[in-house]
Amino acid sequence: MPAVPLILTLFACTEIESKEAPPTLESQSLKAVQRFYDDDAEEQIATLVELVTAEVTDEPHGFYFGALTPEDVDMYEHSDEAIWEHTTGCGVLAKMRGTVAQYAAIVPEPDQSFPDPSYAVWSRTITDGDAASFVAGGALDTWNVVEKSAVGMSVAYEMDKDFRWYGDTLAMISLVPEGNLPVELLDTELVVGFTIELWYTLDDTLIWYNGSWTEIESPLDEDNVDVEGWLDLLISGTLDYYWGTEEHATGLPHEESAG
Repeated sequence: MPAVPLILTLFACTEIESKEAPPTLESQSLKAVQRFYDDDAEEQIATLVELVTAEVTDEPHGFYFGALTPEDVDMYEHSDEAIWEHTTGCGVLAKMRGTVAQYAAIVPEPDQSFPDPSYAVWSRTITDGDAASFVAGGALDTWNVVEKSAVGMSVAYEMDKDFRWYGDTLAMISLVPEGNLPVELLDTELVVGFTIELWYTLDDTLIWYNGSWTEIESPLDEDNVDVEGWLDLLISGTLDYYWGTEEHATGLPHEESAG
């Protein structure tokens, strides 16, 4: 969330019901971020899949996460400018049309701006691995440059997004080391971002799970922002990102219910 999903809150339109996350889902999502590159990552991903599966319903939905501390992510580079109590987070899951293979096939595309027209730029460069070996089950590491603009607001950032297969489950991590691109219209910056995602099949249906924590610095007085309202926008924006990806991966217009 995305680091990407937080930017989507600026333009979100999907209505969604949200609630506090089960403690184990939140904590195990964070552990999956922390252990993504470790030797025991497969065990951690399996644990997270089990927890996500317990929360799957026919309707897409989301959960609120608490803020991070710098110690939570000290295994990664991050900005010293982060205000950690503002690292709002959420988990979002939905049943999707299509297959994991269809979604994996679009991962190596250099232009990732397909989810919605407010992406002025989302370019992807493969930094390790290659497209052919990835779709056959290999690892893939990428660097992404993103600019998203609408209704007088613009945000730009860069991030690592890396992909690992564990059997039929595709796990992804997104890391925004620090905001580092200029903003044209408002002094708004994505400061840090940490996201874990899963694509896997449950009863012949693709499940997409995204757990993310991000901090955005803006002209708003963030100490007075309605946090739950902000997270609701984050969750609905993440789902809009899901639906745009679904249309691109399957070639079919999104339907309100994928269940």
